[in-house]
Amino acid sequence: MAPGTLYSYPDNFRAAKALIAAQYSKENVKLATNFVFGETNKTKEFQQKFPGGKVPAFEGNDGKCLQDSNAIAYYVANDQLRGKTEYDRSQILQWIGFAEGEILPAACAWVFPVLGIIKVEPDTQEG
Repeated sequence: MAPGTLYSYPDNFRAAKALIAAQYSKENVKLATNFVFGETNKTKEFQQKFPGGKVPAFEGNDGKCLQDSNAIAYYVANDQLRGKTEYDRSQILQWIGFAEGEILPAACAWVFPVLGIIKVEPDTQEG
C-alpha cells in the first residue's frame, strides 16, 4: 500500500500521472490542499524532504518521499499496472521512458504555444 500526499500546483499534467495510477490501483493518494507553488516548495521543511523543491512530490503516510512523476506513479501503482514479471516491468519502464523522451517534447512544442504557455516558434509549427 502506498497512501500519501501529492504536492503540486493545479492542473499539473505530470501530477495527473500519479493520481491516475493511484485511482486505478485504489490507493488513497490525496492532493495537498495547502500547497502554494513558489512558496510551499521554497520552505526549508519542504526542501529537506524534496531537495530542489520540484513538484510533483509525494510523501507517503509511511514517511517515504519521491519527486519524479514517473517514479511516483510507479510507486503508487498496483502489480497489475506495474506488470507481473521482470520482463513486463521492464517493458513498462521502457514505454514510460519513450513517452517521456520522445512523445512529450513534441507534444509540448505543439500544444504549449496554442495554450499560450510559450511563444510560438516558427521552427516547431507550420501554417
